[in-house]
Amino acid sequence: MSLGDLAREYDRQLERLRRREEQLFRRDAARRKGRILSWAEKRVPDKLILTMDTAFFTAFQVLFQRGTRLLGRTIPARKLLGERYLKEYAIRKAPGARSMGAFQRSAALSGALTTAAATAEGCVLGLLGMGLPDIPILMSILLRSIYHTAVRYGFAYDTKGERSYILLVLCAALTDGPDRQSYSVRADELGQLLDRDQVPWVDLEVQMREAAKALAGAMLVPKFLQGMTFIGVVGGASNFSTSRRVTEMANLKYQRRFWEKNRRRLTRS
Repeated sequence: MSLGDLAREYDRQLERLRRREEQLFRRDAARRKGRILSWAEKRVPDKLILTMDTAFFTAFQVLFQRGTRLLGRTIPARKLLGERYLKEYAIRKAPGARSMGAFQRSAALSGALTTAAATAEGCVLGLLGMGLPDIPILMSILLRSIYHTAVRYGFAYDTKGERSYILLVLCAALTDGPDRQSYSVRADELGQLLDRDQVPWVDLEVQMREAAKALAGAMLVPKFLQGMTFIGVVGGASNFSTSRRVTEMANLKYQRRFWEKNRRRLTRS
């Protein structure tokens, strides 16, 4: 297959990802709150949002400073690298929906496992009436999933620039409306700069606070419910929604970077 045909296949994949992201935005914008969540929203203590902001920000600080290396040890980097080389070879030999869809299928399976783990963890602690103590565990699960996705597509996750990118992906996953669109565009722009070795200056602390606010906003009511023993399982199950949104967004964003990077290589050829 000629370079021109391969470039058109890459362009088709990028267009597919663009449409998929639009579908995710419409789906999440149309979702409705259940009766229990609506009931709880009116009863959340005012000080809880500040407490959760602080809890998520602290979790980011600890995990970025001391937890990244530990989480990295749980990721089968060599296996993922080998799988990526094989799939890239298959794409070059016979690009098309079947070979190019291989990345998406394997990433979707990994995301499903992450979502299951986050849901189970949230439900167990919800049954015990424990809401806020689960934040570091949930954050570890979400960050490990993003790190796993990054390695799968051939990207780092432990540099300052990549951490900034991860925080923007989290914000794009968990906010709504214009804020979500803004974070999505910022993530795409930063990803393009990083992949061209043009690392901009970033204030990581400010971005950690932005991401902590986004997570606190998404999890405020569920964590309030999770602290109530009798209906805590409802709040705990909301980990499913949060984890699904994060893993879906991470897969979309890293896929986009992967195809754009390969597309630029063809242009240089």
